[in-house]
Amino acid sequence: MAGAELGTYCMQSVTGWIQINGGASQQQAISCANNDSASGLAYSVDGQPYVDAGPWYALVPADSVPPIAWQTGDGGDADLSSEAWFGSNTDGSNSSAVYGSGGAGVTNWGGNGGWQAALACVNAAGALFEASFGATAASGRVRDRTIDSVDKVKGKAFLAREYAVKKNVTRTDTRTCPAGMVRKGKLAYTVQEFPANNKFSWKNRSLVDVKLTSKGKNAGSVKITLTRAKNPTVVQFQLRCVKG
Repeated sequence: MAGAELGTYCMQSVTGWIQINGGASQQQAISCANNDSASGLAYSVDGQPYVDAGPWYALVPADSVPPIAWQTGDGGDADLSSEAWFGSNTDGSNSSAVYGSGGAGVTNWGGNGGWQAALACVNAAGALFEASFGATAASGRVRDRTIDSVDKVKGKAFLAREYAVKKNVTRTDTRTCPAGMVRKGKLAYTVQEFPANNKFSWKNRSLVDVKLTSKGKNAGSVKITLTRAKNPTVVQFQLRCVKG
């Protein structure tokens, strides 16, 4: 609610800095699970005090405020515009302890740079509130996470899995579309960083070797090797599916 201390009713689930090249379009899945205790609230507060009234499982009601936002950083020349989100929003539930999720799509019309996305999440007491975007200066605690969006009624899915990567350690994985669905479009990924000072730097960005391989009509695999990193780094592997 407007005027309430951050965390009393709501908490922004904020990504790290996502690398984006000039002329590129990207999708980024986000989960309210970024705000669980294991993640240390990552990039969810901007140095202001907050009430630790979590967990914040559910998305803010869509008729209250826009649940998803994004911003660009100062450490590059990115010039972004919004694009349609390929996936669906998952409301989540405080009563059932299910984390909500959603996503953002952007196109970069400028030079190389970075961007962040945020998802508004509420706790059991959270109903209507006025959202504000924030990003903390504290280092985020990164870990593996699956953020899948499946719409059985419309026959589509956006499967996203995040991998916390370490230098010179190769990660491999294969994802498969839900039963009755086939892969659509190209496999994709994003590279996300969590600098302790919250300042994005294209010059000092993490370098990751990512190889994507289609598997039949309904699956895809990824091979990830981090070769340079000054900050904790996460790679999000993405697979789109539609009714077969």
